[in-house]
Amino acid sequence: MRSFCRGTPAEAPLSHRLAIAARGLANGAPVVADERLPDLMIAADKQLAARLAERALAPLAGDRSGRLTETLAAWLDAQGHHPTVAAELHIHPQTVRYRLARLRERFGGVLDDPDERLALQIALRTRASISVG
Repeated sequence: MRSFCRGTPAEAPLSHRLAIAARGLANGAPVVADERLPDLMIAADKQLAARLAERALAPLAGDRSGRLTETLAAWLDAQGHHPTVAAELHIHPQTVRYRLARLRERFGGVLDDPDERLALQIALRTRASISVG
């Protein structure tokens, strides 16, 4: 496991903290802590992250197939660019528009608010990295 902080000896305590935290993400694979800082922040307070995920993703509670969740994640990653979402999910752009309309019905204006979009991205990352239901 590589975990380091480039800098002065005064930064050694931070480097040590990063190494300890990265060990929790490792799952037997090498982890470079500086490349996984968002995941380390999420893992630092799993209860808080889980609460955010539960609140932010509540409108997806009935998404049994996972298609809306998958579309939301791709849409956020593509910064709303429908053709990129369609290519990423291997679906027709019209299907993206249909699913986005369903997401807008569930989320309302949340999808247009930058702070709420950030919360959604963190919530999706939380769900993926710490297995929050």
